[in-house]
Amino acid sequence: MTRRSILLGCLLAAGLAGCGPRLETVENYVLPVSEAGKLCVAQCKQANTVCQSAKELALQTCRAQGVTRAQAEYQGYLTSLPKDVDKKKIKTFSDFNREPSCYSNLTCYSDYKDCYKSCGGRIEAQTYCVSNCKEMVPPMPDGSPVGPKTTL
Repeated sequence: MTRRSILLGCLLAAGLAGCGPRLETVENYVLPVSEAGKLCVAQCKQANTVCQSAKELALQTCRAQGVTRAQAEYQGYLTSLPKDVDKKKIKTFSDFNREPSCYSNLTCYSDYKDCYKSCGGRIEAQTYCVSNCKEMVPPMPDGSPVGPKTTL
């Protein structure tokens, strides 16, 4: 029993040792002061919305093409089966319908940030320790800011 307790204690200590402080960065967008700058930012937001829609459409199109490809492969498979095939050994559509690796190279967020700054807006970033902050040197309470506030 003692051996088991020691092993359990060691495993628990090793597990907790891997749980270091967790940091998160929060961005604060400061609008430009001029009306022209604010109008410019509104155009950036509109362009970002269009970009996000285009990105989502590209992903949906890719997924739909994956399903179409899977349907064609499955139909080809069914057509190639002999008439007396054992029904229990027939593959199902799900065997062909693999999740395609879809991605979009649109950089909406980065483009929006660049646009926002070009309009005279500022983006300030502050990193916070959100959990396990007592493990920092020096120890800090959860929610503490870490490092200086920076302007991106």
